[in-house]
Amino acid sequence: MTGIFRNKFIRSVLLLLVLFSSAEFAFAQSDQPLASTTYRLAMSRPVSHLFEVTIEVELPEGQMPSSLDFQMPKWSPGRYAVFDFAKNVQQFEALGGICPRGAQCKMPAFPVTRVDDQTWRVATMSTHRLTIRYKVFGNDLSGTFSQLDSRHANYNGGSIFMYVVNHKGDPVRLEIKPPAGWRIVNGRMTSMDQRECAISQLGHTDRHPF
Repeated sequence: MTGIFRNKFIRSVLLLLVLFSSAEFAFAQSDQPLASTTYRLAMSRPVSHLFEVTIEVELPEGQMPSSLDFQMPKWSPGRYAVFDFAKNVQQFEALGGICPRGAQCKMPAFPVTRVDDQTWRVATMSTHRLTIRYKVFGNDLSGTFSQLDSRHANYNGGSIFMYVVNHKGDPVRLEIKPPAGWRIVNGRMTSMDQRECAISQLGHTDRHPF
């Protein structure tokens, strides 16, 4: 083996080792669950057809990724086709911190990068708590997408809720805030008009618990 080819071979091996180490580190990080993930679903203006989603994420102590990716599913339970759920997302924003329920908080806006058609990357800015807010237009009663109007709301979780990439298996909590006078009915309820529920895990991309 000549000197030139030997040097190229050594550089290639070193590059592969670096890539393997990086991938191994990323895998180890993805195995560590988030400290908490809470989803809040509101419908303050039904006539607008806009579902209002808030995701509150708390990172565990000692975990400080430079960013987190939030992704809309492309699959839905029982629907064996690819759907563009992300096309209905509006006004995505990321904020530093988590505001206590009922309080009025002014939180700093964090940088957001659109990675692809279904993924938003949020810079953590060295904080352990993030609040994500966005709206989803819903006026489709097909069962695959969702609908919100002055009469009712019918939502398919896959078309409404993003998940944190590499953390679909983490436990989450869902809180629903319907318009005044509306009643909540869904498969996760254990009592009449239940507005909160804990969910063991998000499952796979083509399945969503909400």
